[in-house]
Amino acid sequence: MIEFLQIVFAFPTAFYTVLLGVVIGYWLLSALGLVGMDAADGLFGGGHGHGHFGGDGHGLGHGHGHGLGHGHGHALGHGHALGDVAHGHGHGDAAHHHQSVFDPLMRLGLGGIPVTVVLSTLIASGWALSFFADLLLLRLLPEGPLRTVASVGVIIVAFIVSIPVAALALRPVRKLLRKMQPEPPRPLLGQTATVRSPVNKVTGTAALEDGGAGLILQIRDDKGPGYQRGDRVVLIEYIAEQNAYRVVSEDEFRGA
Repeated sequence: MIEFLQIVFAFPTAFYTVLLGVVIGYWLLSALGLVGMDAADGLFGGGHGHGHFGGDGHGLGHGHGHGLGHGHGHALGHGHALGDVAHGHGHGDAAHHHQSVFDPLMRLGLGGIPVTVVLSTLIASGWALSFFADLLLLRLLPEGPLRTVASVGVIIVAFIVSIPVAALALRPVRKLLRKMQPEPPRPLLGQTATVRSPVNKVTGTAALEDGGAGLILQIRDDKGPGYQRGDRVVLIEYIAEQNAYRVVSEDEFRGA
């Protein structure tokens, strides 16, 4: 026990011991509700990217052969992912990415996991590696400059080695988090809706069956006269500034 404490509170292991104490204190405060679980994520940026698709770049051509392509992102308004289309190119307005000091680590197999968990695992791994390096190797060296240099080297090497160790240890956590993610919403463009109120350039609503409670959407038609209650229309374009969808009749969309 004495030897254990000597190693834990001696250089180089003491470097990680201090960090480990901070980590343990953080999780204790989190468990007591005194610190938010995402505090460190916000402090270091967390590397979360948010791609928001909006505007009226999601357009469908009229006539025959309207093919929907693929697309993803977080749409403005109702939060549904909008796909690119056959006769129009979707425009993503600036995919905002908050740069983080941990971004390089995220690319080394530690992405998709909260920064607090990644940081805690790295420190715990570095502590364990430096402890055993001191116990098995450094104690064989005499006191002096050589041992000091070797101790600094242990700190650096322990951190480098802890990256793949943490990535391996957190692999089950990453898989679990992926399973817990909600299913992506169904694309709305190209879907058929039923008109609920008269439609023109500035007003109109339609009901869209989504397999659940259904959606009530704002719709617009620039051509006039507007569609009437009960007409079936197809959503062809999202109008971001109005939070509405431009529509055409189902027959027109199918080229009838």
